Amino acid sequence: MKSRRAWLWIGLGAAAAGLHYGLGKDSALAEKFFSRGLYAGWRWAWDHTLGLSPIPWLYVCIAALLAAGAVKLYGRIRRPRPKTSTAPIKTIGQAILRIAAWVGGLVFFFYALWGYNYNRIGLEKQLGLEIPLLDTAVLAAEASWAARMSVESRASVPGATAEVLEKSALPKSMEADIRNALAPVLREAGYPAPGRVRVRPFIPGGWMMRFSGTGIYIPYFGEGYTAGNLLPFEKPFTMAHEMVHGYGITEEGEANFLAFLACAASSAPAIRYSGYAAYWSYAAGELPRAEFKALWEGLPEGMKADFLAAQENAARYHGVLAKFSRKVYTKYLKSQGIDEGLRSYSRFIGLVAAWAKKIKAFR
Repeated sequence: MKSRRAWLWIGLGAAAAGLHYGLGKDSALAEKFFSRGLYAGWRWAWDHTLGLSPIPWLYVCIAALLAAGAVKLYGRIRRPRPKTSTAPIKTIGQAILRIAAWVGGLVFFFYALWGYNYNRIGLEKQLGLEIPLLDTAVLAAEASWAARMSVESRASVPGATAEVLEKSALPKSMEADIRNALAPVLREAGYPAPGRVRVRPFIPGGWMMRFSGTGIYIPYFGEGYTAGNLLPFEKPFTMAHEMVHGYGITEEGEANFLAFLACAASSAPAIRYSGYAAYWSYAAGELPRAEFKALWEGLPEGMKADFLAAQENAARYHGVLAKFSRKVYTKYLKSQGIDEGLRSYSRFIGLVAAWAKKIKAFR
């Protein structure tokens, strides 16, 4: 019976992955029946039931696994050893089958709970955006505009000085503020925004950053997490990014784009600053060294202090694990049809520029 159950999960996992690759990118079927149908319904149901838990579900899962492992270990210690042992080859085979069944189950639930959003029609096509050629002149113009908006937003933060922005600058209701700013942005872009996606701080945050991560959305728990060790000015944009994933947008550049629009639309100056500062770092980071240096020297001391502190903070966690994680995540993104890999994060520069042109936003 156990063997049949194992093969069932293996089959379900294989079928789920097969359907994903069969649908391909920009699938109208995935968009209509999963992203705007099954997923939207599941999102609303989860967020109004189990999603109301005050305890992050990741912690609940870790505690449950540790408890189950302890009980199993205790049972093995207390249980007398059998006189006859199972043949080693049979034991190894059972272990492999059990692992394969677990992998099959994880793959099945990954796609059923969120993963088919990778097959939906891309935001660029849905909004009819024409991405401009991002030459040095365009990038410099985008970075200069982002710098002006960053300076303006930071200056409006109560108590802001030329020193690194403090945690007290962030609104206490930051998660709700970002969610309230994001929902209208999604609806304006033609996307449903059901439920109330949670994004919680992951503690200890250093562990996440050692794997080169600042945030993650975990489909199995229906919520996102941000690294607890991020600097205050980095947290709103990262939280918004993971929240966008929770609403069914999987591509990293698109998540950055919508997160930026949400931050820019927020009434809280610290949240606006986080979005504009993130956009500046992406746009300026694509420039040649000379152009970047000229823009950097024009920044006020407060912004420089924030960026330098963030660079120093990130450097503390960059090691072998971070490099390995980046390679693994690049392969994962490509396996989901995102050919640019980690470079897809930077796509949002072109998306922002195209969106500004489409809505005729003044720069």
